[in-house]
Amino acid sequence: MPCFTFLIMGRFQLNDSHKHIYFIGGVSLILLFIYSGLYFMMPLNEINPFEYFFGRDLNVYNIVDIITGGSVIPLISIITGYMLSQYGYTGKKHLSKVLGIALVILVLNAVLIFGFDTMPFVILMAFIGLIFVGRHWIITLAAAITLFALHLMFNVVLEIIAGLNSNIQHMYSGIQRVNEFISTYRSTDYLAIININIDTLTAGGPDSLYNAIFIILPSVLLGVALRELNFFGFIKDSPYISGGIIMVLLAGGIATKLLQVLSLGTTTGETLGEGFGGPVTAIGYFMILVYIADSIPQSVFNLFYNLGKYGLTSYIVFNILMMFIFYGFGMAMYGQISVQMLLFIVAALYILLIIVSNVSAKYNIPALEQTFQINKKMKRE
Repeated sequence: MPCFTFLIMGRFQLNDSHKHIYFIGGVSLILLFIYSGLYFMMPLNEINPFEYFFGRDLNVYNIVDIITGGSVIPLISIITGYMLSQYGYTGKKHLSKVLGIALVILVLNAVLIFGFDTMPFVILMAFIGLIFVGRHWIITLAAAITLFALHLMFNVVLEIIAGLNSNIQHMYSGIQRVNEFISTYRSTDYLAIININIDTLTAGGPDSLYNAIFIILPSVLLGVALRELNFFGFIKDSPYISGGIIMVLLAGGIATKLLQVLSLGTTTGETLGEGFGGPVTAIGYFMILVYIADSIPQSVFNLFYNLGKYGLTSYIVFNILMMFIFYGFGMAMYGQISVQMLLFIVAALYILLIIVSNVSAKYNIPALEQTFQINKKMKRE
């Protein structure tokens, strides 16, 4: 959830290089919150934003989509893979236990609260990532690049070619389906909400699994490889080279996403932006956060570090609060607010969770993360 699957294991003394990943996770939560918030606000996968929004709301949405579209889940997956490798010394049996419990929690979250949640698929791919923990970074990186290359070939290039040859260049909003979501989530029938959550979670079928294998898994493996490569050390020792790489990745990824916006929502533009621009931007985000982690004041670092330590709890609490804000048994704001108002709500909840997580860290208040506490005396295998 960032990837809080392992942001959940920071319950013991860590050196500075270990702490950085928690800082990255804490900062990344805001992107995840915005991404999830859009689906709490409306069934985003059922609409064409260029039909649904207009005026300032469309402009704000386009900016948000450039920043988060296609990049948030790969970013969380990179963090998850990095944490897998970082805690590889605890043993794969222990990591499997952590992943198993996290999977149960996140599946329950998807069924009971947020049916659009993609995080269970991140955890499933993390199980596969365990196979590569401890292996040479070249092997892991080669596997990640191979999977991503297959994704580009079959999921991006062929889709673009098919789109260019098709008479249908835009996805049109499914108004009937949108109205079904709105009427259900604005109702007080919780069983109906659970049913539509289950339908949403399972609707993708093989396509969801395909996307997980060729988009999420390469990002997890990249995170594992970067940890084995001592990537944080590279950023610290080569600031100018890494700075140039960051600029190229962010500029290339965001430019590709901008083409998606300029194409006014065509299937070709969306495929290129989400399938290529998003993952590239995610790598740029990860690198720039690594870069920032070494250069900000310690007091600021600790704010986000503590949020990262309570990442799983913060994500679940965020979903619960959003449920009561948007669903019918709460404030029933589903389908009723603008993107600007959503950003205000998400920002307010993010600040609240920063405060709560730092208070919890100060007084060592136990949370969901306590379930994953490891033995401090465990020796490196």
